[in-house]
Amino acid sequence: MIAIPYLTALTTYFSYGLLFAFGQFRDFFRKFFDFFNSTNFHGYAPICLGLEDFYIRRLYLRIQDCFGRPISSAPDAWFDVVERYSNDNNKTLKRTTKISRCLNLGSYNYLGFAAADEYCTPRVIETLNKYSPSTCSSRVDGGTTLLHNELEECVANFVQKPAAIVFGMGYVTNSAILPVLMGKGSLIISDSLNHNSIVNGARGSGATIRVFQHNTPSHLEDVLREQIAEGQPRTHRPWKKIVVIVEGIYSMEGEICKLPEIIAICKKYKAYTYLES
Repeated sequence: MIAIPYLTALTTYFSYGLLFAFGQFRDFFRKFFDFFNSTNFHGYAPICLGLEDFYIRRLYLRIQDCFGRPISSAPDAWFDVVERYSNDNNKTLKRTTKISRCLNLGSYNYLGFAAADEYCTPRVIETLNKYSPSTCSSRVDGGTTLLHNELEECVANFVQKPAAIVFGMGYVTNSAILPVLMGKGSLIISDSLNHNSIVNGARGSGATIRVFQHNTPSHLEDVLREQIAEGQPRTHRPWKKIVVIVEGIYSMEGEICKLPEIIAICKKYKAYTYLES
């Protein structure tokens, strides 16, 4: 894992601590002013409570102009961001007619298909006219088209496997497929920084879950050896199946998985490898 410099960590914590202290100080005096001019709506529940309300009012509002920024162009590698301003200390933001050309660093558009393309765009328009933007149904109930079957066959041929299955959403892929592959009596060994979709899929499978240190093959081997020796909880029977789950690229950390070392360990202990790419 990439280590954060002490100076960066110290200044960050100090800034948050300063904002938190001044926010509490302001809220303390706010009680006296609001006592004589109450704005409570009887019969209505508050939207936010406690620290969540405090965070939104005293911390998030100061920097909310950094988030949820509207764009006025296709989400390509570069796009046009609409500039905004506020007259009430960022409580509300108003759009202007000015735009800024910005580099897109927050997109899933890895292959650039979201922008106009000489090859893809005409074919996408043709497909939309024929099949519509959505089948309005799950694939099981009548949402499978010839395009789905053609894509799955193409993927299977590419990876040289008998068959493949395509999901319409990355989150659903992990959260839906793991409960199918795993079950009670099985063991999931998951990287400590795996995506939330993997976490939810593992929890929904009913399998026993163990965690190893992020991208650390040596600790993975220690966990594997220990779990194989102990077996299932209470009965100590051998595990029905052991799966090690990692990501090819950890998008939040920007790190590449040490896949060759991890696969070598899994082969050594006869465990499956689940790679979320």
